[in-house]
Amino acid sequence: MIKSYPKDFWLLSASMFCFMLSFNLILPEMNAFISALGGAAYKGSIIFLFSIAAGISRPFAGKLADVIGRKRTMNIGLAITIIVSLGYPFTRTIGLLFALRFIHGLSAGFSPTSATALLTDLLPAKRRGAAMGIWGTAISLGIGVGQSLGSLIFSYSNYDTLFLSAAAFGFLAVIF
Repeated sequence: MIKSYPKDFWLLSASMFCFMLSFNLILPEMNAFISALGGAAYKGSIIFLFSIAAGISRPFAGKLADVIGRKRTMNIGLAITIIVSLGYPFTRTIGLLFALRFIHGLSAGFSPTSATALLTDLLPAKRRGAAMGIWGTAISLGIGVGQSLGSLIFSYSNYDTLFLSAAAFGFLAVIF
């Protein structure tokens, strides 16, 4: 089965696994982080902002993927993920955290949208169904592993290490 898909398919799947792992890594600890900043009443808003930004950016990301290319658009999302993850350790106010979460949500619209378009370009039509199953598994594993690993990393370190780890996985996604 592995040889029936091009190497680029597996690299793209690994990239999306790392991307999903990156932003899900910080999710389990975000409630405590916002509370530490004095914003416990705004916990729901943090997820809302991220989701709204992702939803808003998807149509633009799709258009941009058609205009400047899928890989470039995907890399814009990955760059946003890395930059925002590196910005979290400097967050001392709820306002800045809101801004970072919104911008981070943009990356969740850019990278998966353009990566999925790129994926369909890579695969012959007769192999897409099975490939999308593998693709979905890579994404789901990134979500699950990210959330589990995030809590583990935090239990042995601190928020800064957690955010830097998220940036590292974002960088690994770029490498793939």
